[in-house]
This record gives sequence, C-alpha cells and structure tokens, in this order.
Amino acid sequence: MDFHKLPHIDLRLLVIFDEIRKHRSLTLAADSLGVTQSAMSKSLQRLRHQLGDSLFVRTQKGMEPTTRAKALEGAVSDILRTFHEKIAVAPPFDPKSSDRIFSIHASDIGMSAFLPALTQELALRAPRSRVAAITGNQKEVVEALETGDIDLSIGAFSTLDEPGIYQQRLYVERYICLVRQGHPLLGLASFDAQTFRDQSHVVIASGRTGHAHGRAEAILLEEIDPSRVAMRVPGFILAAMLLRQSDHVLTIPSVAALTLAPEFGLQSLTCPIELPEFTVLQYWHERFAHDPAGQWLRSLIHDVFGRPHFLVPKL
Repeated sequence: MDFHKLPHIDLRLLVIFDEIRKHRSLTLAADSLGVTQSAMSKSLQRLRHQLGDSLFVRTQKGMEPTTRAKALEGAVSDILRTFHEKIAVAPPFDPKSSDRIFSIHASDIGMSAFLPALTQELALRAPRSRVAAITGNQKEVVEALETGDIDLSIGAFSTLDEPGIYQQRLYVERYICLVRQGHPLLGLASFDAQTFRDQSHVVIASGRTGHAHGRAEAILLEEIDPSRVAMRVPGFILAAMLLRQSDHVLTIPSVAALTLAPEFGLQSLTCPIELPEFTVLQYWHERFAHDPAGQWLRSLIHDVFGRPHFLVPKL
C-alpha cells in the first residue's frame, strides 16, 4: 500500500454517502444528519472528486447510485459499523462473563490485608475472573504498569511521580504497636515514649521498595537505641511471627496490624511516639486509563477499600 497515494477521505463523507444511499435524496439525507442541503451537496462533490465517480445521479426516482456506488455500498457499511462498534466506543466489560486475570501488585502485608476482601467481592461480581498477585520494588512496578504486566498497584510509595502514572487515594494509614498476648506492657497503666524506647524492637526495613514506611523506619531508628533493635526484617508477616515467642515490640501500620494480630495471637497498643501517617493509593498507567476492565477494577477497589469502615478505629 502506497501511503502517499491514499485519498484524504473524511469519515464523515462516508456517513453522507451512506445517508444518500438510504434516502435517495439530498434533502432527506441532510435532514437526517441535521445539516443544510448546501453542505450536503458540497460534501458529495468532495467525495465525487476524491473517488473519481459521480456516485449518485438525479433521476425521476431520486438520487440513484452509479455502478461504482453500488459496489461501494457494502464496504462503506462495513467501515461505518466497524468504526461504531470497535473504534468509536471501546468494547464493554462484562464482569459476570469475563475470565480476565487481573495482575495486582502490593507488599506482602498489602496482599494479606487486601486480597481476602478483594477476592470475596470478585466472587460476587466477577465470578470467573482471577487474580495474579505480584510483588516488586518501585522501579519494577513502574515498568510493569507501563508494559501492562501489572494492571494495578496498591500501596504507598514515598515518591512516585513518573510520567504517565495515575493514582487515586484509598485511605490514610497510621501506626500502632503489636505485642504478644501476656506481654508485660499489657499490664501497665500507661505506655509512654520512654517506656517504648526501653523495649526491644523488631523494625520493618523498607529497603529499596520505595514504600512510604521508609520515613517511619528512619524515625524509629533515631528514637530507639541501636542496642534495643533486636532485629530488622524485610517483611511485615515475618515480623509478626517473631513476636509470638518473644517480648519484642513491632510498630506497624494499623491495617496491617489488625490483619496480622488475630492470625498470630497478638495484641495492639497505641504507639506513644509520633510517626507520620501516609496515604494508601492505587496506581495505574495512562496507557490503560480507558480500558473498560481496568476502569471496572479500579472502581471496585475504591468502593471496597475507600469505604469509611475500612479505616481502623482509634485504640
């Protein structure tokens, strides 16, 4: 196909062709499209010039198609139908019948906190769909969102202003402390900052994930004497497991705490030092901003995790 020899045909001219074909009248075709008869005549002249044929000729029966126009009728109808069905409007997403696999990124605790609620909702609204859970650091997530390997990321990156990355707020997270059942702290009348500093601690190390927890981690390491940091671990779930048979204290985001506490028999305490809150968001790439399936998934997640009742009550 020689690109430079292609005619400059406006799609609207094909619509005009189709209306004249149906009505066999410039007047009726003009009325159907809401344009003047003069504009209709000028458009027909343009199309005649571009295709090198009269296309429609006045007869006693009206505007009758030429042999060329008759040959074009089916092709023009197919082009217009394809445009309206496949191009003008994206194919709708039907969650009830879709077997789409949604690739979702989150941290280990994000998976633990979000996936049970999300899969429950998917079972009700999109019973044939599935989820592929993916982990990764900020750079990996940005690249995967751009390529489409990840449909969505749920988390709180401290800095994510890459071009093309969209985001939507879900909820604001704060920190609380977790200890084992029977921990000596649970019998105290108050739990103040100095008592907090005197404990042995497990600290979550954010590493190179880019997670907003890195700010809280830095403050904790300033507040707590190094000799009181029993260990630093890379995951929330591992940190919670280590509390079961020790008197360590774990300072952790509240949704993570309430997810892990019943699983490992832990108790929560108000954190006595000031740590920065952070906003949990969902992230996606502009390439897929108008994908109907992606729009549906983001709406579902915002509906589930943006609800007021998902926020953790004060202790």
